[in-house]
Amino acid sequence: MRRTALPSFVRYSGEVVTGTVIERIQMLPLWLGLLVAGLSGFLLTLAMPGFDVPLLAWVGMAPLMVLLLTATPSRVFALALPFGVVFSVGVHNWYPQIFAPALGYFLIVAVGAFYAGVLQLGVWLTHRLPSAVRVLGFPLTWSAVEFVKFVAPVVEDGWFVSLSASQWRFPAALQVLTVTGFPGLTFLIMLANVSVAFLVIGLARQGSWRAGLAGLAVVAVVVGSGACALSVPTNTFRVAVVTDMVNQDPRVLAQGEFAGTVVNDPAVSQAIFNVDAELTRQAAADQPAFVVWPENEFTSTDNTALLAQVGALAREMNSYIVVDALWPAETGLHDTAVLMAPTGEEVGRRAKINTTSGEQDAGIVPGPLAFPTTTTPFGEVGVAVCWDVHRLWIARELARTGAGMVLLPMDNDFEGTPTFPPFHAAEAVFRAAENRMSFALSSVNGVSMVVDPYGRITAEDAINQSGIVVGETFMTDQRTPYTRFGDWFGWLEVGALVVLLVIARRPGRADGRTPDPATPRPGPA
Repeated sequence: MRRTALPSFVRYSGEVVTGTVIERIQMLPLWLGLLVAGLSGFLLTLAMPGFDVPLLAWVGMAPLMVLLLTATPSRVFALALPFGVVFSVGVHNWYPQIFAPALGYFLIVAVGAFYAGVLQLGVWLTHRLPSAVRVLGFPLTWSAVEFVKFVAPVVEDGWFVSLSASQWRFPAALQVLTVTGFPGLTFLIMLANVSVAFLVIGLARQGSWRAGLAGLAVVAVVVGSGACALSVPTNTFRVAVVTDMVNQDPRVLAQGEFAGTVVNDPAVSQAIFNVDAELTRQAAADQPAFVVWPENEFTSTDNTALLAQVGALAREMNSYIVVDALWPAETGLHDTAVLMAPTGEEVGRRAKINTTSGEQDAGIVPGPLAFPTTTTPFGEVGVAVCWDVHRLWIARELARTGAGMVLLPMDNDFEGTPTFPPFHAAEAVFRAAENRMSFALSSVNGVSMVVDPYGRITAEDAINQSGIVVGETFMTDQRTPYTRFGDWFGWLEVGALVVLLVIARRPGRADGRTPDPATPRPGPA
């Protein structure tokens, strides 16, 4: 029987070891390999926000890794593609709601193909790296590309889901963010998966399994250290967040149109105020220090009568209340969070910096690059608006100026899909853990939540359900390495990947046709 030569990664010298588990994997029918790859995509989907089985992210890609690392070069992309498409369908199914339907479905498949291409690059690099660092090929490739996508102009708002988002409910894993930001967590997740694959391959071929074991040890140490870093908070206070569903409330819609981007009618603003005030009073017994209302709900900061009503409610509740209104400033029309004190006075405001295309079409312009904070009895408080949370540097600048908590009104989060809101909320969890800041976010349709400086969610509501929830949190003066140094780890990954790709292209590197000197050789016959 004619045998196909395996890549050097799984070969003994230049010859296939017959009858091994690896050879059996190599000879699997293509359809079965495609099925296993699709299963890995499904398992990874179940780990992501909205499904929330975070442990699956650490092992769900391992079957795919075994297939890819033992596959012939001509099969790699074909095996990776079902994974990419299944995963993209699972986490990007909201694309048709923000793009034209045909374009949305095309982009889902295109992004899936992009994921497959990244995996193919990871396989190529893994086979050509020196044996001592071969286990780093996949993690470095995936996390570096993911980081570049997240920060690159034009494509940064395309929302390729980050692998790290799977851990938004796993605080022990989130603590690595204080040093590396999200690229470090993505790197760890990929390292865990490829290490499991290395163990399987190494044990199956009676070869070296130490690299896989070392990779898993690194993951265990980092996550274990994160678990040990979690502390019991002191000096806590309560924060209330509102989900008002006013874009579906008949009392509001009877006054005029509310589409969730701009409110132009004072009567609509008054109806929204009435709904939010009613919900806020439901939390009076909890005595919240802060109350956050959703985004895009009031006509203008020039509407002094409306802001006076908010101030009166703040006095009644003895709470700080954050509302969102249009600010016709000298610099243009701004989407602006306004902070009212328990005295009834305005004590802070900040315009949204990261405006959406819909807001820009409505005449709203980005606010100035200013990051003021407000001194309260509980600590320094900053405000931001909705999509600001997607920009890593905005939260970091607020932390650098002293904010111990960020109050964040948000919009309706594409209420037609249950998939997107958890991803949006997860961004706030990450910004909280990265910078050791509390976050309180309030959304028209949910998810609204309170997050402590360790990224622990202390209160949250359900999607598409009106109500108010109250959670406890605290502030700390601790500033993290990530706050001080920014995205150093992500850029280090990018630089390392570029260097390794250059080295890997040099003649003489392992390519599947030359023996791997690190691979054990069979003894004499």
